[in-house]
Amino acid sequence: MDVAGAMDYALSLAREHHLTDVDVVASQSESLTIRVLRGQVEKVDQSNALGMGLRVVRDGRTGLAYTERMEPEAVERALLAAAENATLQDPTEVLLPEPPPAVPDPATLDLYRTELERLTVDDLAAFGLEAEAAAKAADKRVRTVTHMAVSRGYSRYCVRSTHGVAYEQRQNSVGAYCGVLLEQNGQRKSGGHSWSRREWDPAAGRELGREATERGAALLGAKPIAGGKLPVVLDEYCAPQLLGMYFGAFSGEAAQKGQSRLKGRLGEQIAVPEFTLLDDPHRRGGPGSRFLDAEGTPTRPLPLIEGGVFRNFLYHVESARKDGRASTGHASRGYTGGIGTRTHNLSLGLGEHDTLGLAAIPPRCLLITELEGGAGCNPLSGDISIGVQGFLVEQGRIVQPVDSVTIAGNFYELLQQIRGFGNACQPNLSSVQIPALLVEGFTIAA
Repeated sequence: MDVAGAMDYALSLAREHHLTDVDVVASQSESLTIRVLRGQVEKVDQSNALGMGLRVVRDGRTGLAYTERMEPEAVERALLAAAENATLQDPTEVLLPEPPPAVPDPATLDLYRTELERLTVDDLAAFGLEAEAAAKAADKRVRTVTHMAVSRGYSRYCVRSTHGVAYEQRQNSVGAYCGVLLEQNGQRKSGGHSWSRREWDPAAGRELGREATERGAALLGAKPIAGGKLPVVLDEYCAPQLLGMYFGAFSGEAAQKGQSRLKGRLGEQIAVPEFTLLDDPHRRGGPGSRFLDAEGTPTRPLPLIEGGVFRNFLYHVESARKDGRASTGHASRGYTGGIGTRTHNLSLGLGEHDTLGLAAIPPRCLLITELEGGAGCNPLSGDISIGVQGFLVEQGRIVQPVDSVTIAGNFYELLQQIRGFGNACQPNLSSVQIPALLVEGFTIAA
């Protein structure tokens, strides 16, 4: 059976066994990746995954099971296993949603491009070889291209239930990453850049390679700066990367478990008035876009922070019922596991300055262009301690590249210490669109 047939068969079996509260999710993914090394295709990887997860709610208890085989016998075994597992669980607050009266066509979200499925190994290889050559040619200090990979990916996600929910969507994309190693006067620096789109541009490889080399070359000669308090600018790549580590605090489930410092703070001013963070599941082309979540609840744009005020937690069905609320349409679920909470497409309002313009606002600041790990960042407490690289900027001019320094602060204090917003976000496909940010209050340690 194909995926749709297997899901329909599971629901028909559920009715035969008098199981009235059952939902089924299925996901299918395919990827093709080529790796280039020293002017040759080093490796070609092709992978496929397919699976179906079943959830049975029986006498107020929830059971889960899954199968990666779509044959009738495997589907029936999974359904009966989920039903049996339900008898072993504690009571839950799950009531499966009814289907909405109308659901827009997922194709209007513009997540799938037919032309990307026609890309061959030769197409991807030509892109990677051109990017590698451009990286090497961009600067004589390039010692080697350490990583060059190009891939295309496809995914399909489906959810159906005995209550009549039926939804599926598909998306695809193409992406590449180039990493280089440069050396000057005994000092080595890595540079890297990524490219991710839904439009194929075979000429983009040259720009990717050049940009990777330029990012590394700009950091040659870097050295630490003196420690102390110093304004920082997180560029449009680092800002979403750093803040994204802490957005789990907006989960209603996390708050219920005591894992969010936002518990009990709805309606409070938690950020500067210019800070409005919106979760938009209907953004055209957004990686997290969808009209129904993993439980079949309709999604809608939802402000998490509006004018600096904390407005909403994110809920799935069970976490919402625990707080006496309705699901906000933020359920996530892979076929092998249970329900979790996810954001869709987060975006923050733009400002007036480009990145260097932000760095010119204070007399002296640290412009951060690279984050190094995240082991010192605690999503529960909000504490931030992370190694960074970038540039010291004085009076709007870059005066030296900087490395071997750490910034320390706190996410919840950061929200109150933002002094400026950039006028653009990174161009790559990303479910977190946040511009460069000028932030006061960080402590720099060499």
